[in-house]
Amino acid sequence: KVLSLWNVPRVGDEGLCEIAKECHLLEKLDLCQCPHLSNKGLIAIAANCPNLTALSIQSCPKIGNEGLQAIGKLCPKLQSISIKDCPLVGDHGVSSLLSSASSVLSKVKLQGLSITDFSLAVIGHYGKSVTNLMLSGLQNVSEKGFWVMGVTDVSLEAIGKGCANLKQMCLRRCCFVSGDGLVAFAKSAGSLECLQLEECNRVTQSGVVGVLSN
Repeated sequence: KVLSLWNVPRVGDEGLCEIAKECHLLEKLDLCQCPHLSNKGLIAIAANCPNLTALSIQSCPKIGNEGLQAIGKLCPKLQSISIKDCPLVGDHGVSSLLSSASSVLSKVKLQGLSITDFSLAVIGHYGKSVTNLMLSGLQNVSEKGFWVMGVTDVSLEAIGKGCANLKQMCLRRCCFVSGDGLVAFAKSAGSLECLQLEECNRVTQSGVVGVLSN
């Protein structure tokens, strides 16, 4: 049910396809530093492993949008997705995951990707079941994208209202966020249990107190 492949350069699509053909009960797949795995292997997983609930992909340079689109289309039970440092992953792959599996997808981690404001708009629109969200190192995302997500003072409360079940929120290096925005967010995010702030330099002590009072 659980398979982790970490730093195994000799395992490629042929091996992953064999796993997909025989391991139909696979629920969790973790791929890290597998340079020879591509969309072909991931598509095989999607086609043969309908019970997949968690997928983590890190530093796999040949895995891109096509594989993620297959996962989003064929894995309706997907609850957790984590993608980090995969240069071929773009908006089409991320948006396919969110829009297809939005009914149950609750944990989303996107780190070091070339996605743009479009992906954030999809998360903001379809992420009704998201309870845990991490966005880090997204160099091509602008304030416009965070406006849709709610990660500026202009509309921070938008994500609180749009993701009513959100329990954990991590804001890292968000230079547009101040205490006022956080307070507005706290008022609308009624289910929030954990708020993590890192290097949000416009947030002052009064802002933190305001969040706690709500």
